[in-house]
Amino acid sequence: MTEQEEQVAPRLTQAMENYLLSIFLVQERGVRVTNSILVEQLRRVPASENLGTSLPAVSGMLRRMEGESLIRLADTRDIDLTTRGRQLAESMIRKHRLAARMVVDLLGVPLHEVNAEAHMLEHALSRTLEKRIQERLGNPTTDPFGQPIPGSGYKEPPGVVTLDKAPKDTAMIVDRIPEDDAELVAYLQLSGVLPGVAVVVSDVAPYRGIVTMQVGEHTAVLGYNVSPEIRLRPA
Repeated sequence: MTEQEEQVAPRLTQAMENYLLSIFLVQERGVRVTNSILVEQLRRVPASENLGTSLPAVSGMLRRMEGESLIRLADTRDIDLTTRGRQLAESMIRKHRLAARMVVDLLGVPLHEVNAEAHMLEHALSRTLEKRIQERLGNPTTDPFGQPIPGSGYKEPPGVVTLDKAPKDTAMIVDRIPEDDAELVAYLQLSGVLPGVAVVVSDVAPYRGIVTMQVGEHTAVLGYNVSPEIRLRPA
């Protein structure tokens, strides 16, 4: 969305922006957006955003967003972004991920604190400031978690797989990790499971609910339920 279009478009509330961002993130993972899935994603938004996640609050916001032509509610109860909604969502994601890159690269904010800081900054960035940050950072294509920045020219490397689908006993490189679970990010950082790091998956055991991998000389054990959100690429 251009700066001129931003000025013409009606001002979204902060809650609407967070809903658009959350719907986009679910779709980015290749998951159908239903009310229950959306509520799970909304609960990952930092508490400082003051989002209500009760069923009446979510249903009311979705009806309002449908009235603003931001989303479509299908008969199957799936939620989808309209063209305008997707443009606005991509604008929010771009600001969020540039803000994340900025607070890490320029300010050294610990990785598990980055998502909350980026959420606060994303609502305040103008298109002009966004461009200046992008240039100051050298036009990055991903945020510190390896997540692509929309409009940056990012191209996914060949052979990327989710952790639960990764070949065993094969050297792989961490491509991206989830950004919106502070406890998980803190554990991944402590375990060294970060973008660009080489790992070897030694065991995938859905029946035990765990995935085991070697990170250098250390062993990292993750819950199987989070493994689809971690992506690896061939070494």
